[in-house]
Amino acid sequence: MVKLRKRMTPLLGAVMLAAVLLAGNAPAVEPVATTEYHGNVKSHVFHRPGCRYYSCKSYTIVFTSREQALAAGYRPCKVCQP
Repeated sequence: MVKLRKRMTPLLGAVMLAAVLLAGNAPAVEPVATTEYHGNVKSHVFHRPGCRYYSCKSYTIVFTSREQALAAGYRPCKVCQP
């Protein structure tokens, strides 16, 4: 009888992944949801959904990506770290 190690080696992980893919049981890949970031015009900070500051009354700008917010001169929130 062969004893398996507690940690899986990278080769064993690759073999297991190949077996799943060949068997046709690969998990379905779901499309990536777009995330809206809210930017606070006064502080020039942007927040991700779920942040306690996401729905603040001072926000008036919506960004569709993190890169868009950074290009506009906004900085990421220190709480939610988008």
